[in-house]
Formats: sequence, structure tokens, C-alpha cells
Amino acid sequence: MDEPQNIMEELLSQRSDFIFLGLTGRTGSGCTTTANILSSKSPGFPEIKDLSNDDAQFFKGMDTHRYEIVKKYADEKFPRFYAIKVSDFISASFMRTPEDDCVSFFVSILDIEKDKAENFFKEFNLSSWASSLKRYSEVIDYIFDQELNDIPCVDEAEFRALLLKYSSFSKKIKELIDQHFGVGSYVKLYQAAGNSIRRAGNISIGYDSKPFKIRFLHYLPEIINRVVKVLRRSHKKTNKSTCIVIDAIRNQYEAKYFQDRYASFYLVSVNAPNEDRTSYLRKVHKFTDDEIKRIDSKESGDLGKESVTKCGACGSKFKTDKDEVEKLFTQNVKACLEISDIHLFNPRKEPQNNNVLKAQLAWYISLMQHPGIVTPTSTERVMQIAYSAKLNSGCISRQVGAAVTNSDFSIKSIGWNDVADGQVPCNLRSLNGLKANFNPAIYSKYERTDEKFRTIALQKLSDFERSLAKSENALKGYNLSYCFKSIQNEVEGEKNQVHTRSLHAEENAFLQLAKSGSMGIEGGKLFTTASPCELCAKKAYQLGIKEIVYIDPYPGIARDHIIAIGDHPPKVTQFIGAVGNAYHRLYAPLMPYKDELQLLKG
Repeated sequence: MDEPQNIMEELLSQRSDFIFLGLTGRTGSGCTTTANILSSKSPGFPEIKDLSNDDAQFFKGMDTHRYEIVKKYADEKFPRFYAIKVSDFISASFMRTPEDDCVSFFVSILDIEKDKAENFFKEFNLSSWASSLKRYSEVIDYIFDQELNDIPCVDEAEFRALLLKYSSFSKKIKELIDQHFGVGSYVKLYQAAGNSIRRAGNISIGYDSKPFKIRFLHYLPEIINRVVKVLRRSHKKTNKSTCIVIDAIRNQYEAKYFQDRYASFYLVSVNAPNEDRTSYLRKVHKFTDDEIKRIDSKESGDLGKESVTKCGACGSKFKTDKDEVEKLFTQNVKACLEISDIHLFNPRKEPQNNNVLKAQLAWYISLMQHPGIVTPTSTERVMQIAYSAKLNSGCISRQVGAAVTNSDFSIKSIGWNDVADGQVPCNLRSLNGLKANFNPAIYSKYERTDEKFRTIALQKLSDFERSLAKSENALKGYNLSYCFKSIQNEVEGEKNQVHTRSLHAEENAFLQLAKSGSMGIEGGKLFTTASPCELCAKKAYQLGIKEIVYIDPYPGIARDHIIAIGDHPPKVTQFIGAVGNAYHRLYAPLMPYKDELQLLKG
């Protein structure tokens, strides 16, 4: 019979033998700092007394006791992670690209003279770097050739030496790019190179005009996935656990690639206050304000161009995105934040010790190794309810959830963005129904009678029907829902939020308070999966909300214009913690803790 300790170790090893993290966040938020902490030999987790943020204790109340427990566990069992940088494999793609094509790409993206790019590559000899990797040809072929399926048997030290060479090459070429072409040039170049790889499968000029092939969208994560497989195989030979962190994922479909394939994968967002993040980029990386704005715009999923289209039927003008497909392969940190499993806070004011960041890593890595070792924070408990509530939304653009509590985190109402009670949500209506169904409970008088609106809506239906006729599979079985706001904005040639049929999630939660005759919530808290817009921010202020906690930022001026004014502005806090499936995976214990201790005692 196995020893009790061995039984418990075997049960926990199902979680601790393989931990796989992907980091996401805006440039300067601290993804690389987080990866460095995870890959260090001894992070050195801080004591409670050493944890403060803006002169306030980071952990408060019961959370101080929870932290003491996870710190004790982390001090004994925290694993060392192997860090994989996505940018290293973009660098490797430059190494595998013909030099003439690299020169053309540099000229196109950086807007420089050809001879300047040629001189750069004379100094930085790509072929010499490539030739130094010949001894690793078997494993390199496996990593980059998508047709090869047999994982090569490689010694761990040998494979790490290869990855170190790629890392050294990447670090060197980035430094030289900024030296030759100006600070921030490598970020601009690598953003474009990543988009080119996702769209065309290689680095080439004019990639944004080439036909998009969906298989290239996962080109970079497939390379990283193969690296993970080689590492896991080499570790199995020596019975070592495999803990890997990817620095950094900024495309939501690359994140979903790993979420769909690995039960052990967690997407971890690293968030820093914008003022501190931009200050860090100015001081440490010497970025200008214009360069920071350009980087943020690219990472936000902004396509950068719009075109005005005229409707041939009614003459109305409306704006359209330059290329809907481009949304798939561009960077979109905002979308990555929305699907993240764990959200960390990096104050960016303690560059010498990173104590707050280390404490959060001790917390969540310990829970990955030993689920249920502590219970959730009050903030996590409430946000999990708001996160679950958003799934009730019938909005076909975005689902948002909200919860309102008193000052003691007691939930008073929940809400989600959806139509008023008694009306049919957008996801349950369709263009087909708009054409044939004149039920006033489902389609409004305006939708049934306005000529311009119906002309545009039925043209969209016709476009869908043509698409159906071209393919045997595309769109078959789909409900052809439509967004009233989008069509009405085309009718008016505007971009107006007032035409939405749905109540916002926060608005809905506030109205539930009035509808049920709830007590006042002055001094309470609003939890929302997306920061409130200007309209909802005003309502929160009027109700006397003391704190607003959100997951991902909503564009607009609500925070700077509506909230940060007056004599009792609410505190605005970006959420810290686990949410969604990760909440259950981390906090559901394998067995009652009493039974575990008894088992370990023997």
C-alpha cells in the first residue's frame, strides 16, 4: 500500500507537474518583469509589512491571513518557470527570411532609405547567425515545419542552449534596430512583423493586401506549442515538472489557441496604472509621448483607417472598417484582458523590489499547485457573480455583467446588458424575421415601416443569402441576428450610442435596486466586467457609489471627466484576481482540507 504522503503528492502532481501561463498586457505594464520573477531561482516573497501601495497596505482584513498561508506554501514549493518570449520567434522569423526581403520590410515599415537598411544588415549578418544553429537542425525543422509530427528526442540542456541562442539573437537585433533607426523602432517593426506572420505566414511587405488564410493565424502559437512539447518530453526523461510562461500574448486568438488545448493553461493579465506605465516607458525606454500613443493604438486593436461608404439604395453615408478580416490578426490587448483568467496589478512604483507583484504570484501559483489552499477574496467573489451574469446578455456585440454591493460586499443587485424586460433580445431576432414577421412585440413599428432602415437591413439579408448560395457550409444553421444600432447609424451616417436597444449592465443593476424597493447603497461598490461609460458613471456618482471595480477598460472620458470631479468622487480600481473557469479551478479543493491533513499525518 502506498504511503499517505505519496498518495497526496500523486494527487497534487496532476496540477503541479505541468503549469502553463501566458502573460498579456500593454507594453510597459510589466509582462517581462513578471516572467523574470517566475523564472528566477528564488523570487523572495515579501512579508505583509513590506506590502504597501500608495501608502496603504496591499492586503487588508482576512486577506492578510490568506496571504500568510500562501506565502508559507510558496516559500517551500514555488517552482521555477521557463520563460518563452513570443518576440524571440518573431526574431527567428527574420533570421529565416531572405535578407533582401528583410531590407524591403524595414524600408516599408520604418519609412527609411534602402541604403540605410542595407547598411544595417551588413553590420548585422543574418546568415552568420543562421549558420551557428546548424547543429540544431533536427529540432529546428520540427519547430518551424508544420508538416513534421514526430517530437525529436533532445537533451534538455541542448534544447535550452538553442532557445538561449534565439534569445541572444533577439536581444541583439532589437538593440541595434533602436540604435540605428530611433527609440521605439523595434516595437513598431515587430508589431508589423507579427501581423504579417498571422496573415501571410511570413514576413513580407504588402502583407495587409494579401489574401488572408486562417491557418496562419495560429502560426506563432503552433511554434510555441512545439517548443512546449519538446520541453515536456525532455523533462519526462528526468521526472521533472514543467512550468512555462509565455511573454507576452497580445492577440486574443493566440490566447484562445492555448486555452482550448491545455487544461493547465492560464492567461494572466498584468495591469499597471496608465500614468505610472507611461512614466516608466519615458524614463526607462526613452519613448516619446507620440510613440507611446502609437504603440497603445496598435495594441488596442485599432485598425487605424476608416472609409465612408454611400448606400446605393437610399444615398445615406456611413463609416465602415477598412478590413473586417484584419481584426483577426492584429494585436488586441483589450480583447486579451476580456478573456484573461487571472488579473494582476503592477504598481510600477517599486522597480527595485516588485513586492506587490511577487505577492500576487505567490498567491496564484500556490493555488495552481494546491487548489483551495485558501478561499477567494471578497472582490473575487463578487466579480465572479458579475462575470457569470454577463452570460445572460442577448447582445450580439459584447456581453457585460455588473453587481452592486454595500460597503461590506453584500450583493444588492446584479445586471447585464440587455433589452428592457418583456422585449426580445437581439440574439433571438433575425433579418429573416424582420423581413417576414410583423409581430409588434418582436420588431418595433420603426423597424417595420421605415423605408431607409428596411432597405439597408434587407440588403444585409441579401448579402448573407448570396454567401449561403456560394458555400454548402458557411452560415447554414446560423440565426442571422442583427444589431439595430449599427444599421441605424448607417441610416444616419453617424456613430451614435443612443440607438442601442440594450440597457447597459450597470444601468440594469441600478434599476433593479429601484424595481425591488431596495435600501440605499450610498457608500457601496459597483463591480463591472467593463469600466462604465459616461452615462453609467454619472448614475454611479449620483447613487453615492464609493468604489468602482472593473476588469477591462471601456474607451471614453468617463474616468477623467465624470468620475474624477466633485467633492466625493468614487475610487476606481482595476480588478485583481481570478475569474471565470479559473475561479473554480483555483479555489475548489481536491478534498476537504481536514481529510488532507489526516492523510498526510498518516
